[in-house]
Amino acid sequence: MGTAEEIRAAVNAYIERSNENDKDAVVALFAADATWYDPVGQPPHRGRDGVAEFWDQTRTMADRIEMKPRDVIVAGNEAVVIMEIHATIGGSTMVMDCVETFEVGADGLFSLVKAYWDMEKARSL
Repeated sequence: MGTAEEIRAAVNAYIERSNENDKDAVVALFAADATWYDPVGQPPHRGRDGVAEFWDQTRTMADRIEMKPRDVIVAGNEAVVIMEIHATIGGSTMVMDCVETFEVGADGLFSLVKAYWDMEKARSL
């Protein structure tokens, strides 16, 4: 388990690399056997291949996806991010409130990630 600063840095790197559309850097933050629920309630994406496949799927649905964090809270080997996700499709932007949780392994990589958002609450910007 890393320090709170190391976990916060990993989560911030996830947000920054995602916003820069750097797939390889984002995938590298996940453990080889990671599990990612996005959103919770849907089948998980497993391993780095599953993370990469999910990345490709989301990027074909939107022209741009930007995470705008309001807070990052670290406790033990876990972190939670409270944020808005801005998805631009064509000329319009949709905003969704999101809470995403991260469990970080001893290697400093994400072992379990869960995203909580509700498409029914999405709104236009």
